[in-house]
Amino acid sequence: MPPDSLQDILIIEDQHLMRLALVREMQAAIPACVIHAAATMETALELIRTNQFALILIDPGLPGYDPGSEVDRIQTISAIVSRTPTAIHVVITGSESAQEWEDAQRLGVAGYIAKNSLKPGTMGAVLQTIADHGRCVGLMHETSVAPELYHAVLSPREQEAVQWMMQRPADISRKVIFDQLGEHLEIDAASAERYYKRARAKLLKFGQLPNSI
Repeated sequence: MPPDSLQDILIIEDQHLMRLALVREMQAAIPACVIHAAATMETALELIRTNQFALILIDPGLPGYDPGSEVDRIQTISAIVSRTPTAIHVVITGSESAQEWEDAQRLGVAGYIAKNSLKPGTMGAVLQTIADHGRCVGLMHETSVAPELYHAVLSPREQEAVQWMMQRPADISRKVIFDQLGEHLEIDAASAERYYKRARAKLLKFGQLPNSI
């Protein structure tokens, strides 16, 4: 099923900020979607009784269940999947394991993604992989990433330009970064460079300019 046909979505996640982040990711991936969200199993089951969802994102560590218990986590997943056999199910977890992914697959789960591996655009890529290959797994947590800097004076594109430059490998030129960033943002390289220079000027004004940029 193509990602853009998944219009009715349920997100089951008890952490408020993560729930909002997933909502934003799904809205970016599928602009026409209608999203319902639940923080508890009780709320999720009530929504399932009154709606037919095409896609369901599941955090198996919900209130009332032991997030460290393999049995409780699989029971949570099973309770959702068994009640929604026509939906596509993706588990989003902060305690991922290869064994749980195997168990989830047997229940009919199509995707299994570590929360710490989620980045902007990830959910769109996950859904496309499921559409193309029937399943998608992302088990690896980031254990070593370049430093990051965030500042309220930066626009979203200026912020992204800063992050790209801070994470630039030593053997990659700035010109290459501007080319890649422009392609990523769907703008030309010169515009990407202007975003970077404006961001740099703002950070310099506030005395927050990292050596890496």
